[in-house]
Amino acid sequence: MKPALPLFIVFEGIDGSGKSTLCARMVSYFRERGVDALGLREPTDGRWGKELRDILKGDVAADARRQTELFLLDRQDDVERTILPALAGGRLIFMDRYYFSNAAYQGAMGIPPRTILEANRSLNFPEPDRVYFIEVSPELALQRVSSRGALTEESIFEKKDFLRSVREIYHSIADERFLFLDGTRSVDDLRREVVADMEKNFHGQ
Repeated sequence: MKPALPLFIVFEGIDGSGKSTLCARMVSYFRERGVDALGLREPTDGRWGKELRDILKGDVAADARRQTELFLLDRQDDVERTILPALAGGRLIFMDRYYFSNAAYQGAMGIPPRTILEANRSLNFPEPDRVYFIEVSPELALQRVSSRGALTEESIFEKKDFLRSVREIYHSIADERFLFLDGTRSVDDLRREVVADMEKNFHGQ
């Protein structure tokens, strides 16, 4: 298919949902078909994004408020440098996490999610045309993450409660742009579902 461009697509989900894999698969799928697709992620590889990655890996301590500030800085830089120029150039953007993740994760750490959403929207960041949320249980997500050696057994119980809160916030902030996908299905099945949805709602000439 040739989608109507520009088009801004976001993938969201809890850690271990498979959203990064699906996002990368979508970029490859459209590039193979001659569409100028761009894959992006948050945090970025820029100055603020690298600081955030150090925090998220546990190398640097920072509370939820500081994390939110850094996400706003990282996102603003990405919007100005990459997202707006790409949209102006009529490109297809696939984004691995956007400000919804910020609201869900830092919201689960104690900041009201609506406060985070309002802070993002006050900066007039581009709004995505569609948000694909990969739905999996915290138990399955943690099983996937721990299989990569990213979790110790001691942290799994605490992480499960946190991811449950994150998922609940995602559901509470979802709007009509969200389409929930069954993350227990294969990546190829999910790719076909996303393509079918894009053909139905964003088909070009």
